[in-house]
Amino acid sequence: MTFSIGRNIRAERVRCGFTQREMARRLGLSATGYNHKENGKRQFTLEEFVLICKILEANPDSLIRKSL
Repeated sequence: MTFSIGRNIRAERVRCGFTQREMARRLGLSATGYNHKENGKRQFTLEEFVLICKILEANPDSLIRKSL
């Protein structure tokens, strides 16, 4: 399920025109760390997920429900 949420975040990030590097900077993560999280190798923390939703102006429920 983690990978599915990451995939949904990636799709929304691309739709909004952000790079992984830009998202990493905004979250205070390394580009590699962000990449690992978006690709499901590691999990986003709740705080990171909430901030991602704010940055992307995305409804958290929609990013999760697409994964279920």
